[in-house]
Amino acid sequence: MRLIFRQIRGFLTIIGVLALAGCSRMSEVGFDTKMALGSVSMIDRCSDFMRRAFPDNTIDIGDSHVTTGAESALVTVQGVRTGVPENSNFVRAVAVECHFEGGVLTSFHWIAGPIRPVTTGQAP
Repeated sequence: MRLIFRQIRGFLTIIGVLALAGCSRMSEVGFDTKMALGSVSMIDRCSDFMRRAFPDNTIDIGDSHVTTGAESALVTVQGVRTGVPENSNFVRAVAVECHFEGGVLTSFHWIAGPIRPVTTGQAP
């Protein structure tokens, strides 16, 4: 009888280790997996879209805002390109606007940066 309990305990230990390894792998897979499971907010989706639209730069998300209506939502996300120095001629602060209809992203607009100058005299 003790042998059976040891085998069951060993089996449950292996199952537990595999479950934890699976959770670790899910966190590495990232946004796409979370989106497939339905646990991503509109702010997360808009932020991810911003990063994917300008993939050559690391963008740290700063401020975000959501305005909701009956079936629509307007999400504004602001970020900072960390690879651009503070006093650079290049645009450092970026921002986007995402419009959602019924939870579906219907439009995406850059409202600050990343290519066009923010103020006169700045490089793209």
